[in-house]
Amino acid sequence: MISLQDYNPPQNKVLGAIIFILLWVGMGLMFANMMLFDVVVMPLYLALLLWIVPGAILTPYLNNANPSKKLKGLAKIIIMFVISIIAFGSITLFAVLALDYYPANGTPLTVQNFPVVKYGYTQSRSGDKTLCADISYQNHYKRFDFPEYKLTDSSLYHYVQLQTTPGYIGFDVIRSKKLVK
Repeated sequence: MISLQDYNPPQNKVLGAIIFILLWVGMGLMFANMMLFDVVVMPLYLALLLWIVPGAILTPYLNNANPSKKLKGLAKIIIMFVISIIAFGSITLFAVLALDYYPANGTPLTVQNFPVVKYGYTQSRSGDKTLCADISYQNHYKRFDFPEYKLTDSSLYHYVQLQTTPGYIGFDVIRSKKLVK
């Protein structure tokens, strides 16, 4: 058996640096994806597929192309899988969400009322509670936060009014939202 001190595979420092930079870019884009996902009406399963599949496809290639002195076997595969998802999945999802965010040319603004399925609240770190409402939009549940309303206002409003435009790819983009009676 060869000890780790004797095993010295040739290191590809350029590939490692590129993956490291893409990892940090992907982490930054994850936050941008969260903001865009709130305004683009895309099913959650599709967003998760766009986020996970590129990492799953690229993991075997990156696992073989990037030798390691310290990581071997399953541990290396798992870490490369997580890095690939964060780096390449976040970039792919951001590209799709950002491309769809811009409206197609000549598309009118659509105003619709949707019944509230369930009210709830989200809580911040400081303990502040924000009213949120779940609606069924195109057979998918979508949650909207309404920080300008009080928690006691949930009994007064029964609908969420959305102003949407079709995005460039085809998913609706929410331009404004408000609670209506």
